[in-house]
Amino acid sequence: QTFFLYGIVLIPLVWFTRRLGAPLRALSSATKRVGTPEGATPLPEVGPDDVRNLAASFNAMQDRIRSMLEEKDHMLGAIGHDLRTPLTALRVRVESVPEGPDRDRMITTIDDMRQMLDDILSLARIGRDREPPQRVDLSALVEAAIDDFQDTGAPVEAADMPRTIVTVHPRAIRRALTNLIDNAIKYGDRAEVSLRVENGRAILAVTDHGPGIAPDRIEEMMQPFTRLEGSRSRNTGGAGLGLAIVRAIASSESGQFTLSNRAEGGLLAELNLPLG
Repeated sequence: QTFFLYGIVLIPLVWFTRRLGAPLRALSSATKRVGTPEGATPLPEVGPDDVRNLAASFNAMQDRIRSMLEEKDHMLGAIGHDLRTPLTALRVRVESVPEGPDRDRMITTIDDMRQMLDDILSLARIGRDREPPQRVDLSALVEAAIDDFQDTGAPVEAADMPRTIVTVHPRAIRRALTNLIDNAIKYGDRAEVSLRVENGRAILAVTDHGPGIAPDRIEEMMQPFTRLEGSRSRNTGGAGLGLAIVRAIASSESGQFTLSNRAEGGLLAELNLPLG
């Protein structure tokens, strides 16, 4: 009789508790998609008054965030178009200047401005890719990027890579790898690329043989517009956006990006991605 009474009391209580928790579970799932390209679907406003009010507030917040992100995308597109047009016109005019050191410096400056603009827009748009992620063989993607460097004579070496399937945006991952290899060549003489699988994660590593980075500056170096030296010359590394772009890409792909100094010298950059 006691168990029977417990059943009469507990079964409706468990059912009511689960029904009450369903809107909260839906809210928890929806918050993970806030700010992503697909966004969170509107939550059904059901349940007790407090839960309905919470769902209504979340839907309103989601609409405001979506509007702000769309406005940002439109603004970035307008900035890119409006700035590229005068830069192109300026480049055309510079071509009419007599050849000499001054003309070369002007062309270099215009190219630097164009590249910096592209880097800024790329950083701002990361995570807003309208194309869905794709299942790709990460080893094939890495080998294709390395081949492009080796075709130009760049000192890039690669270890044997296992076939590794991941679900990512291929162009973004290739951009991140290109930035890491560029940095390794500029600051560490040559780049060595490897790929391994550990604990259900794909770990893409790029190492160099340069001086490394002071441990207290590693986190700082992954911030936008931060460089080891104060120059903004493209000959010594650009505007300091390369590592910031890599970290943003890693975050948008549910991955992690880490930098560390190697005991034998040089820097180790690792891009950690979930397997597809």
